[in-house]
Amino acid sequence: MSETRPGSRIGSRFGPYQLRRLLGRGGMGEVYEAYDTVKDRVVALKLMSEQVSSDDSFRRRMQREARTAGRLQEPHIVPIHDFGEVDGQVFIDMRLIEGRDLGTVLSRTGPLPPPRAVAIVEQVAAALDAAHRAGVIHRDIKPENILLAEGDFAYLVDFGIAAAATDERVTKTGAAIGSWNYMAPERFGNDDPTYRVDIYALACLLFECLTGTRPFQTTSLSSLMAAHLAQPVPRPSQRNPAVPAAFDEVIARGMAKDPAARYLTAGDLAKAALHALSTPDQREATELIQHSRHFAPPPPTWFPTPPPWAPPAPPRRRLGLVIGALALVVAVIAGTGVWLAVDRSSATQPDNPTTTSPTEATSTASAVTTSTSPIVVPAQLDSLLLPVDQVNVLIGTTGIVVDHSVTEMTDPGPDNTLSDEKCLGALMGFQTRTYKSSGYTATLAQLMKKPQSKPAYVVVQGAVIFATADQARKFVADQWPQWRDCGGKTVTQPADKAPLEWTFGQISGNPPNIALQHTLANSPVVCQHVLSAVSNVVLDVNACAPGIINQGRQIANQMAAKIPG
Repeated sequence: MSETRPGSRIGSRFGPYQLRRLLGRGGMGEVYEAYDTVKDRVVALKLMSEQVSSDDSFRRRMQREARTAGRLQEPHIVPIHDFGEVDGQVFIDMRLIEGRDLGTVLSRTGPLPPPRAVAIVEQVAAALDAAHRAGVIHRDIKPENILLAEGDFAYLVDFGIAAAATDERVTKTGAAIGSWNYMAPERFGNDDPTYRVDIYALACLLFECLTGTRPFQTTSLSSLMAAHLAQPVPRPSQRNPAVPAAFDEVIARGMAKDPAARYLTAGDLAKAALHALSTPDQREATELIQHSRHFAPPPPTWFPTPPPWAPPAPPRRRLGLVIGALALVVAVIAGTGVWLAVDRSSATQPDNPTTTSPTEATSTASAVTTSTSPIVVPAQLDSLLLPVDQVNVLIGTTGIVVDHSVTEMTDPGPDNTLSDEKCLGALMGFQTRTYKSSGYTATLAQLMKKPQSKPAYVVVQGAVIFATADQARKFVADQWPQWRDCGGKTVTQPADKAPLEWTFGQISGNPPNIALQHTLANSPVVCQHVLSAVSNVVLDVNACAPGIINQGRQIANQMAAKIPG
């Protein structure tokens, strides 16, 4: 195998791939637009250089890291389809993103307006927090690894590659010299880096977005190392007078020499950056973030196969459930003694969820690619739920415990009615009226809560099985316009003392993965309701707590990662 000149492989074959266009070239290899002749799709194919591919330890690390990164389903992380070797050359197959990298944007436009800089950093922070929760450290945050697609929707790329390239390798080969501008001080020592090296690099990235220059302006590697280790953190407001002085503290903490002195999470840095803006600029940044969410991609397609055998499904519990996220939040704030409206004595069977006529089934199947048999069976539902410890980490708290689980939908009742009934399914999950005639065959919902907590912390996670993957995807597609129309509306819900007012945000995502936030008047609690169709399952998650941003989607994504495949 030999190195080739840029573009010289265009038109050639690499395993099952036809190389169509050179997208970029760096110290570790080349990236091509390629056509996968086996899976009939166009992808971004990264071909690692001979020097990198011949390193056995690198290949092992890359495979391990890419396997983990490939399970991440955060919208701002470019999905990894496949990875491996062809004739000794390492490759990574990724989703092709049409857009420009942030480095190109900065080189052409110079500093970004602070609201736009904050909106981009917020999206990158969401990707990093999702990766860190999964135990993945990126280690190579830089403008060239941020892709900006339509609507300024930001993607973080090179997971698996960057994490596999250890500091020792970078030092030996010089392959990532450009990344030295963003390296945390501890990376120059002997200790294993923690996830906070990414937070340091994110602060460097924010600095560059605000000023159009890197924090330390030197081209000497020894000088760069000395600057990261010992020089005071530069102030962006001095480098660019248009930057509010409040950003000086944000950058100083994000680039603290001591990792423990930095922000706890990337999201915390992004929040601090938002608060550093003036009030009008905060509104603009928030609008930019919300606008970008309209361009979120669908989740990666799963191609699991049915298990050869599964034990019979457990008998269904007969419980009338008003799923607890909203009921609990209402009870805590209203001061009532009843935290969850559950009729545990009800023995009425809900409408038969399997009464889908042949005509309805045919119509449903025509919406998307036909599936011939269920992939997930009822006996597997419990395995899709996240353990309570994992939920606590995702929500960012401790003390959440499991209250109970149910295996049927919620029938109409006084506590699950709204002033606008069309928004009931957007506000609450697992409603009989929402799922009736959808073709679902089984369900499992679990309510978690933080006892005695004011404000409330409540999570409902669950899954609904459909006869086919087509029906699952169609259900989410049918809900999308209803959720969209509820965006911006305020609805009232009956309560003991006075009606409660819920205000919806704007829908984010597109089928088969949608999310909608709603807030309760005079309360710090924010809820995020998520529907995600994966295989023949719809994941239905409602996360309610102070400061909820995207945790409901993160829970759904990690549940999706447990679906066989």
